[in-house]
Amino acid sequence: MLEQRMRHLQTRQRTTKLTLEQRLALKFTWLVCGLILISGTVFATSDVIIGNYRTTIVLNDRVTRILANSQGQTDLSSASEWLSYIDRPFTRILAPDGMVLYQGDMFAGSGSGPVDPFVTPRPVDESSAIVTQPIRRDGRVVGYIQLAGRTRQGIRDLGLKLVQMLVVTLVMGILTYLLGLSFSKHTLRPVHESQDRLEQFTQDASHELRTPLASISSSLDVAMKTGEYRDGIMAAKGQVKYASLLVERLLEVAQLDRAKVDLGQVDLTALVTAVASQNVESCKEHELTMQATIGEGVTVEGDGLLLRQLVNNLIENAVKFNAPGGTVSVVLNATDLHVGNSRGFIAPDDLSHVFEPFYQVDASRTQRGFGLGLAIVKKIADLHGWHVVVTSSAEAGTDFIVRFT
Repeated sequence: MLEQRMRHLQTRQRTTKLTLEQRLALKFTWLVCGLILISGTVFATSDVIIGNYRTTIVLNDRVTRILANSQGQTDLSSASEWLSYIDRPFTRILAPDGMVLYQGDMFAGSGSGPVDPFVTPRPVDESSAIVTQPIRRDGRVVGYIQLAGRTRQGIRDLGLKLVQMLVVTLVMGILTYLLGLSFSKHTLRPVHESQDRLEQFTQDASHELRTPLASISSSLDVAMKTGEYRDGIMAAKGQVKYASLLVERLLEVAQLDRAKVDLGQVDLTALVTAVASQNVESCKEHELTMQATIGEGVTVEGDGLLLRQLVNNLIENAVKFNAPGGTVSVVLNATDLHVGNSRGFIAPDDLSHVFEPFYQVDASRTQRGFGLGLAIVKKIADLHGWHVVVTSSAEAGTDFIVRFT
């Protein structure tokens, strides 16, 4: 059932048009482009509004200055004589009845008929603004002055800005997608690797469990057919025990993936001495010699229970994959722990796989273990931030080194 589910997920992933990284990159791109468009539109609109407002303030200040300079002028039709050459093209003078007395080039084409000074005139063009103020002499209104000026942006400029913003958004969207895709691939790589390991672990576990279950079923079938119930039941019990041990080891591996290290000062000298002593009898049973060189006063920061399991797994592995007459060596110093066997050889092609779950170098010895001991060692070392390396040669045997870093 689990394998069918995994195959279904793999098939679904292959048939999906977009990968997870691409979907994340697209969502990120839409978000960035949306923010650019919203902020750009708000900025461009506010820039136009503020620009027009500033232009109006500047024009009112200029009109006030012109009126202050023209206090002694009574003939408004001769404005070209008392207006500065800078203000002339932008100024129009009206009589009280609205007749045009003077108009500069900015007002050319607007006619010379009566103009209602109390109606805000339309701009000469879309990018200009006009302000109107009364001209007073002796407390009475003798005319009106209108001053035109170009604003910073008009409607056309706003449209141009929006087009430019769309182009910028498109370019930024492409760059965002590429960067987002690269970032998501980099970020999700550990997730994919973990998923691949989980899939491989599930497949291996299913394969390992299938063997004892098939043996149990076969033993019971034989017992039912032959009537030799005792032999069949005993064989089935042996396989049940094997399967139970396998499940326990699988749970250990699964728990280590979620484990939190309970750090404390661990007397590694005492721990390694105790574990080595516990395995002396096992060495004798396998006709092996235990050689332990344990440094004094070696302490590390770690989890005592997990470190005991690490040391025990290494020594058990050295015993299991040794040959009669060989030696199991345990060497501890302040920087690392060495556990080796003198007659175990691992081919170079196998060295990089020895810490993988269920991997066993010697296929003929698969019933002697589950291939999980070294995987547990690696996980415990990783939890402590340590490094585990392995060296092997036909002459010297195999040596596992745990470096405390």
